[in-house]
This record gives sequence, structure tokens and C-alpha cells, in this order.
Amino acid sequence: MILSYLFIPNNNLLIKYKYTIIMLHGLFGNKKSLYLMGKFLFHSMKCKILLLDIRNHGLSPKNKKMDYISLSQDILDTLFFLNIKKNLIFIGHSMGGKIIMNLTQFIQSNSIRTIIILDIAPIKYRFNKKNIFFILEEVYKKKIFFRRDVFKLLKSFIKNKFIIGSLLKTFKNGKWEFNLPILKNEYSNILDWNPLPSTWKGTIFFLKGEKSNYINKNYYKYIFFQFPNAKIYNIPNVGHLLHMENIKLIFNLIIKLCHK
Repeated sequence: MILSYLFIPNNNLLIKYKYTIIMLHGLFGNKKSLYLMGKFLFHSMKCKILLLDIRNHGLSPKNKKMDYISLSQDILDTLFFLNIKKNLIFIGHSMGGKIIMNLTQFIQSNSIRTIIILDIAPIKYRFNKKNIFFILEEVYKKKIFFRRDVFKLLKSFIKNKFIIGSLLKTFKNGKWEFNLPILKNEYSNILDWNPLPSTWKGTIFFLKGEKSNYINKNYYKYIFFQFPNAKIYNIPNVGHLLHMENIKLIFNLIIKLCHK
């Protein structure tokens, strides 16, 4: 499956850049979720930036499967279509990070310079997010069309302003820009994880939000078992949406890590 994509810069694509940074958003996001970060990285590193809509998100095709093998194949298909083969830097948040970790079994390690994972671990999670799906479905049940009214609804259920802001970005013309029924049906697959068939010994960094429970110390052993050269950074005073909560800090750290 060829995914919807956006390049930064979106012109002069014939210019040869040394590296391509591929950025993958998390659940309920889209390729614009990491756009500001991508723009900063382009101006600082002079790399080509590729932002993708994961299937069932944004403008990408819909499909009933959301397992990580299928999601990884989408990335491979899109990179092949765009003739992007080497000098790759991957940055992925949450679900996007799990896709990237799974991709390591399919891409030659010498093609990847660096991987940066934002607040997710290579494990099977047991979160119960029935509440969030209930809230998202309420928008349709109440036939809400305007974003300001969606904001009021979300605010009545959700206290975290960053989660509200992230969701609002994906609401347009009375619709969520993700396939809510499929994501709800496939949520167990999104939480799931099959350990890699072999360890990946390339350069990989995990950025953990201090206030987030997506990477706790009990998960470190699973990270190092599959990625023995991993380094974990604990980012102070941020939660799961660390790239939104302190974009300057995360941006500067990513720049530093990309040059290691």
C-alpha cells in the first residue's frame, strides 16, 4: 500500500540531500502531527523530511488490518515507490515508533543511520481506552460539525490540553481524519507486539516522558533484549505527547542524537 506523504521541502525534490528523515505519527494522528518538528529539522540539518499518514489515518487508504507486519509493509512499499533506499533516519511517536521498531527486521541495518523512538516500548500493552473511543464516537452521535463544539465536548471529558489539541488537529468538516470504526476494532492489534526474530544492533534512542507510563523501568529489559545498543533518555516534566509539551527541548535533543 502506498501511503499519503508530504515532503519538506515540498519543492526542489531533485536536490540531493545526504539523509532522509522519515517521521511517523501515533494513533489518531496524521502526517501533520510532526510537521512543525519536521520543519525545524529540515532547517537545522538540511535533510529531506518525509512525513507519512499511517493507513486508516489522514489521507492514506483504509484497510481492516492494523497489525505491525501490515503497517511495516506499507512503509516499505512507500519507500520503494519514492526510491528512498539508504541514509535513513527514522523518528516515530507511539504507534509510529512501534512500526519503526518492527521495520528493523526488514531493512538492512547499514541503510539506517539512526532511529529515535518517542515514548513507546517494544512490548504488548494492556491499556483500556474504551473511554477515548466513547468520546470520539460522541462527536458523531451528537452530529457535531464545528471544531469549536468538538473542543467543548473534549474539554468536558479530557483534562490534558495537549491531547485535546492533538485530536482537534484531526477533525475537519464534521469528521475525524482517521477511520474510527477500524481503529476501535483493531485496537488490540495496535497494543500488541511480537518480539523481533533477532536483535537489532543499530543506533536507536528511546525518549521517555517522565510523566508518561508508556515506558517504565520494568520495560527496559525488553528494550535492551531486542535493541542491545539502545540508549534511553528520561525527559523531565513531560508526558506521552512530549514533542508537543516541550518541542524546543525535544527538538534540540533530536538534533544532538542525529549527529551522534
